[in-house]
Amino acid sequence: MLESYSRNPKGWNFVVSPSPGSGFFDATVSGPDGTWMLKIDSLFKPFPIVIGSQAEISPRRPEGPFPYGYRALPPDLALRIMGDGDVGRGVNTRRRLLSVLESETVVPREGGTYAEGPLVLTGPGKVGISESQREIGDRLAVEMRRLLRLRYPAYG
Repeated sequence: MLESYSRNPKGWNFVVSPSPGSGFFDATVSGPDGTWMLKIDSLFKPFPIVIGSQAEISPRRPEGPFPYGYRALPPDLALRIMGDGDVGRGVNTRRRLLSVLESETVVPREGGTYAEGPLVLTGPGKVGISESQREIGDRLAVEMRRLLRLRYPAYG
């Protein structure tokens, strides 16, 4: 997936939803060259466990007005956005955030500063998936549970 993004960082889509029944999160990541299904153990920790598989489905078109990806974020702009006190409320903050979202997606390089996103978070079952995708998701959930039991022996 990362190699595909590195070849072409344009036109990506990242949709996440709670996985019905497993307690994990499902993600569908689409780019010009393919689609990947991911299983994420939690969105609420800094380094989640993520496993996945390439899916044999057509790439999806971006869900929103801004495609997913990395955008160059000059350090001075990041400081101005965070230094506005009421982050997200002031007109200047919104303009600055919008300028980042409207910028081109790029391949990140070592030493650079970047903003990543946006991703679309939906409710459970909101992402229409086929029976074969459901089977992939079920296999990924089984594998995720196995990995969690290995890493955390007390895990259910």
